[in-house]
Amino acid sequence: MKQDINNMREEELRRFIYKSKENIYELLKEYQAMIDDTLQKNDGIEATRKKAYDIIKIYNYVHWVNEQIKMNNNASRDTKVIPRRGEIWTCELGQNIGSEENKIRPVIIIQNDTGNKNAPTTIVAPISNRPKKIAVHIELRESDYILEDGEKNHITGTVLAEQIKVVSKARLGRHIATLKKDFMDILDSKLRISLDL
Repeated sequence: MKQDINNMREEELRRFIYKSKENIYELLKEYQAMIDDTLQKNDGIEATRKKAYDIIKIYNYVHWVNEQIKMNNNASRDTKVIPRRGEIWTCELGQNIGSEENKIRPVIIIQNDTGNKNAPTTIVAPISNRPKKIAVHIELRESDYILEDGEKNHITGTVLAEQIKVVSKARLGRHIATLKKDFMDILDSKLRISLDL
């Protein structure tokens, strides 16, 4: 669907917009059919329970698409945020697949400060509430960071050094804490293991 919009004349742009709108409506019809199909499967309590979970999953994806559109509209304003390496921020990770972290989560900024200052993106390591399972997981305790003024809720959980990802700075919410140097040294060693550096 991607076109060279910059080289289109006005009439071509109008046709492109109309055709794109039609394509979006077709995708929405496919979504509607998928929802209807999900609701019509099987009978019995277990099948009905599965339908309920499936509907929640579909709702979460549709809600995430709406949130993405809003974030994209605000991206140029929000990318002026300049996080620093070692800070903990809230981040909208969206709806992902399998074991990837979802929703709004605390994350650690791991990109260098030059990149954080100049790029519209940053690199983060998510913090999960699931227990430590593998060698590159790190348990985060209250003694590992300093809360920002005004923050009351402490962050505990597991830093997932194997799930680092690039995110738009438009996904970042608020700066909630800054890690102490000792913890950053441990995180750096786990990142080296995870990336085989």
